[in-house]
Amino acid sequence: MSLEIFGYSQSRAFRALWMAEEIKLAKGVDFEHTNSSPMPGPELDALLALNPMGQVPVIRDDGLVLRESMAINLYLAKKYGVLSLSTLEEEALAWQWSFWVMTAVESHTLEALKYKIGMMGVEQNDEKVDVEMEALSRPLSVLEKHLSSQSHLINGSFSVADLNVASVLMWLRMGQIDTTSYDVVNKWLDSSLEREAVTAARQH
Repeated sequence: MSLEIFGYSQSRAFRALWMAEEIKLAKGVDFEHTNSSPMPGPELDALLALNPMGQVPVIRDDGLVLRESMAINLYLAKKYGVLSLSTLEEEALAWQWSFWVMTAVESHTLEALKYKIGMMGVEQNDEKVDVEMEALSRPLSVLEKHLSSQSHLINGSFSVADLNVASVLMWLRMGQIDTTSYDVVNKWLDSSLEREAVTAARQH
């Protein structure tokens, strides 16, 4: 089997699993998932051999070892021709949205989730959730405006750009954090998370 994904599903590895399931559904390409955990022990030793940073996800595909979830998904989309873009300009927009969600959205989204449910060493604190959601108001408003004129991020159809952005915003859903101010974003996110590949990825 050529494609291997390393990383536990309740992490950023979920993004790669979602992408791999999209490829499996579209092209019948199977993959192997190793539920690696960055905790001390043999699993961590094996993970460090692939990623010296000790972070997941990591993939190995036909000998290529690749880390960083957004890079992984952009690579898989282009290689397998699933959720890929047809022109260089559209690919550039996919990079744009992927980098945008990592730099402008992900850290605040993760902090909001942590404070909402009390995890990763922090106590539940709704006031801190509100602070993080205030920080997200500008990027979410940008996304709301963009999606108000089109159904998806690029060229009217679901692509790797939608997957990458939705895979971050889904953390707000995991924490049942109020996003009712962003009606268009909510509808787009609902549609994204109802995809068959998401259900399949959740089984890992």
